[in-house]
Amino acid sequence: MAMTHTPRLSLAPNWWPMERQAQHAYLDALQDSPFQRVYLGESVCSLRDRIAPRTLLSIAETLQAAGKEVVLTSLTLLGSERDLALLEKLCQQERFAIEANEMGAVGAAYQAGLPFVAGQGLNAYNLETLRWLLSLGMTTYQPPLEMAQPVLTTLMAQAEAEGERARFELELLGYGHPPLSVSARCSTARVAGRNRKRCDTVCQQRGAQRADSLEGDAMLLLNGVQVHGDRPIDLLDSLPALRELKLDWLRIDPGPELEWGWARELQEALAAGADRFDPPVVGMRQFWQRQQTTVALSND
Repeated sequence: MAMTHTPRLSLAPNWWPMERQAQHAYLDALQDSPFQRVYLGESVCSLRDRIAPRTLLSIAETLQAAGKEVVLTSLTLLGSERDLALLEKLCQQERFAIEANEMGAVGAAYQAGLPFVAGQGLNAYNLETLRWLLSLGMTTYQPPLEMAQPVLTTLMAQAEAEGERARFELELLGYGHPPLSVSARCSTARVAGRNRKRCDTVCQQRGAQRADSLEGDAMLLLNGVQVHGDRPIDLLDSLPALRELKLDWLRIDPGPELEWGWARELQEALAAGADRFDPPVVGMRQFWQRQQTTVALSND
C-alpha cells in the first residue's frame, strides 16, 4: 500500500496591522498552536510599529524550543535604506531561514549563507528558475498565486522526472486573503490624506480597509502598500489533490481578525485523511482548479 502524503500546517506571516501589545499576545499564543512552521517578521512596511528584530529572535528561539520550525520573513518590496537595514538585520543571524519575497532578499540570503523559502512574489514559473534558486539556497518553493492546479501539477512532474523534486519542499496558500499587489505608495495613507513618509502609521489605527466595487460588492482589502483580495482563497475542499501533489506545507492566513482556532480541527482532518474541510468562512474554491483555457491573460 502506498504511503499517504500528509501536508503540515504553516502560519503565514502576520501582514495585518496591529498594535504592539496585540502583537505580543498573538505571538505568545503560537507556542500551543497546531502550526508546525511559523513565519515571523514584517513583510509589508518597515515603518510599522513592529517588534524589534532582537526581540523577534528571542521569540523565534522560544517557538523553536516548543517544536516549531521558524522562518523569518522579509519585505515584499525594498524601497529605502530603512528597508535594506531591516533585511540586513535578518541576515546577520545564523539560526533561522528567511522567506525571500523579492530578489534582493535572495541575494542577501545567498551572501549570508542562509537557506531561504522562495516566496510567491519571486514569480518562479519553470524548472530552470527553480534549479537556479536551488543553487542559491532555496529549500521551499511557493508557486505564484495565479498558477493553476494543472500548471503546478505539470511543473512538479517535470521536477520529479529530472530528479529535482526531492531537493525542495512545496508550500501553498491553502486558506487566506491573497496578496494581489505591492506598491511603493501606501494606499492606506493615501485614503487618510497622508503620504507614505509622513503616514503617522495610520494603518495601525484603522486596520485593513475594505474597498467595494461600483456595484457595492466587497472586493479588496487595503493593507498599506499591499492590496489583498477580500474573499479568501480556499483549497480546503481539495485535500486529496493536495496529497497527490505531495504538498509539504499548507499555509494558512488567519485574516485581519487573526482567528486561527479552527486550524486545530483542520490538522485533525488532514491526519485522518479527510477529503475536505470547511473553515468558518468558506472562500474561493474554484480559483485553483481552473483550467488554463478558461483564463485569458491577454487578447491573443
